[in-house]
Amino acid sequence: MSLIKTDHIFLKENLANQEEVMHFLAAKATALGLSNDENKVYEKLLEREAEGTTGMMDGFAIPHAKDASIKEADIVIVSLAKAVDWHSLDGSPTEFIIALFIPDSEAGTTHLKLLSNVARLLMHQEVTKGLKEATTPAAIAALLNSKLAEN
Repeated sequence: MSLIKTDHIFLKENLANQEEVMHFLAAKATALGLSNDENKVYEKLLEREAEGTTGMMDGFAIPHAKDASIKEADIVIVSLAKAVDWHSLDGSPTEFIIALFIPDSEAGTTHLKLLSNVARLLMHQEVTKGLKEATTPAAIAALLNSKLAEN
């Protein structure tokens, strides 16, 4: 089974700021059946961000929510039509979001493994370049699934 699903990837979304991105992620998590409580997911995304930025380097962010309303660990990916400020580690605006949704019951296990695997992938220029150049959800899913399978 592939971890990254094409119907969980949204390209060139017109979202103006980090708050709009978080609302979009929470809405998609609910629409995709990952959670039954959009407001709770939104709250958890904001709570995690308040602990410290999830904005990484080179235009990427890895926001994540852990909550009992989340049914199974999953990932939603969003690329933005225009980069937004995310208070990233390198100060650059964010244009590519890889959001993790984790059930409370898997908070210390699946969460940490997924987060470290995704963060590790983003350290490789061929991955970040490939993600930014991809023009279809299928291309993004294929790239990430092949790299995640190597770990």
